[in-house]
Amino acid sequence: MSAPDWTGPYRDRAVVLRTYRLGEADRIIVLLGRDHGKIRGVAKGVRRTRSRFGSRLEPASHVEISLWRGRGELDTITGADSAGDIEQLSALREDLALFGRAMAMLEAVDRLTLERTPVPELYERLLRGLGSLVTHPSTLSVGAFLWRLAQLEGVAPDVGGCVHCDSGVELVALDLAHGGLTCRRCRPVAAPAVDVETIAVLREILGGQLAEALARPASPATDAVERLGVAVLEQHTERRLRVPPLLGAVGGVPDSDAEARGRRPHR
Repeated sequence: MSAPDWTGPYRDRAVVLRTYRLGEADRIIVLLGRDHGKIRGVAKGVRRTRSRFGSRLEPASHVEISLWRGRGELDTITGADSAGDIEQLSALREDLALFGRAMAMLEAVDRLTLERTPVPELYERLLRGLGSLVTHPSTLSVGAFLWRLAQLEGVAPDVGGCVHCDSGVELVALDLAHGGLTCRRCRPVAAPAVDVETIAVLREILGGQLAEALARPASPATDAVERLGVAVLEQHTERRLRVPPLLGAVGGVPDSDAEARGRRPHR
């Protein structure tokens, strides 16, 4: 990454995507800022018990952040104040199941964003997605978020008809390599199967009927939509996502043990 074209103090409103240790007492904080895009900053001494703002820089926190941009790749975090919706987002860390799903959203955004490149629409979408986990919990919260994220990136597969022959009948699989549904006749051997209900859910999510999709009860179709969303983003980034294993294998239904493991938060 090239050096920044300016140095000095700046502020932003941001969501904490992830953190990791640096040295004995410091921590690197990765944030998605409303105005500055993805930021990597060092919070010095934040792991000490008397740190002024350590508790405000946990994943899924929403903060007013103050930083100093130098010539290196890492900026220095000089202050952090909780943003106005602290009660709502702090509830995510009090529920392990919700926190695991929030981490899936955060990781997907982290993988798809470039440093110091503003993406205000993605910032707003992430903030709404995290908030909806608390205010409007749905079995499709993560799945819908991943598919809308793919749509925003311009990589959402075509769910209107067969990507090979344009047929609208006997659509039976999702061809990830070619970016769309495929009919029975054109289906590649490795393409994961989809059923009629799964296709209906995908069309609701991508076709402007998100509320209808989120109102659906849990089913094999909602499970499939979630796992296929992960597969689409992995195809795009060419990297595996370390999302909670509650998503299971593409095309399958996660077992109870996998669901239980998925409720443990990732750090």
